[in-house]
Amino acid sequence: MRSALIISFLISCLVAMSQQQMVTTNFLMNDYYYNPAIAGSKDKHIANIAYRNQWTGFQGAPVTLFGNFYGSYKNEEKIGYGVSLVSDRNGLTQNTGLYLNYAYHFKLSEKVKLGLGVKPGYMQYRVKLYDAQLADEGDEVLTGNVLSANALDVQSGFHLYAENFFIMGAVKHLFGKAVQFTSYNANLAKHYTLIGGYNFLFEKKKLELQPSIMLNYVEPVPLQWTGMLKATYDDKWWVGITYRSQDAAGINFGYCIKDRITIGYGFDYSLTGIRQYQSGSHEIMISFITTPNRPTLDEEDEELNKSIMDDLKKKTND
Repeated sequence: MRSALIISFLISCLVAMSQQQMVTTNFLMNDYYYNPAIAGSKDKHIANIAYRNQWTGFQGAPVTLFGNFYGSYKNEEKIGYGVSLVSDRNGLTQNTGLYLNYAYHFKLSEKVKLGLGVKPGYMQYRVKLYDAQLADEGDEVLTGNVLSANALDVQSGFHLYAENFFIMGAVKHLFGKAVQFTSYNANLAKHYTLIGGYNFLFEKKKLELQPSIMLNYVEPVPLQWTGMLKATYDDKWWVGITYRSQDAAGINFGYCIKDRITIGYGFDYSLTGIRQYQSGSHEIMISFITTPNRPTLDEEDEELNKSIMDDLKKKTND
């Protein structure tokens, strides 16, 4: 009986911790992670990989790795699709998820569109109870216990957007299904996310300032908000600063190579008491971008060489 109570309590606590949505320094570069309605909203096909090591140096701190691929179906503007793979380790728990994505976009006016998306998926939870450290080291209740469970999951969201603004909202664990271990259950609470931002253009549209905010809520945790101010120059370089309520401040920056590869880095510094036990949170992101019906790099180089030769011939004739 005592063993069952201890294990049941641990599972409830650990699954509650592991189901928390990953927090990222640059939530806009990882917008597809938060919202399935993003798929199809950009005239691009994007494959990205992100790695986040939270609270570096803190034993059992969260480590997350995820990869996505998403775009428009047959280059249409209305239909978006995608696939995601997520692996998250948090203390004694590890969960892995595979998701498929479908989105549909409506044209509300000449400039404003609305996207609706759904992301069904399959999750596997593993709890390594033998790693738990009890006050009584002689207690063998948890020895050899590795529990695993599978669960179906659904995320949904909307994306209202135009050239100069965006508002998006999503719900994770839409049906709040229970994770069923062999003899123990733990419920998945709904997680709500709302993101909004506005784009200000300066210097003949070469400089862009983008203030944005993200709201996160999961019962019974208090509402958390993250604000970010991002500056982008020439659609290539960017730097952003963030503040997460009662949690951390951060910075992120990156570079886009020929509109095809984007590399970003983010760093968070905790503002809570945990900062004395860790050295900050780090994340690395890389995206590979293709645009439908766009020339390849070789074709672009050939076109550039042709243009240069035409200019030389024109100057020679003059």
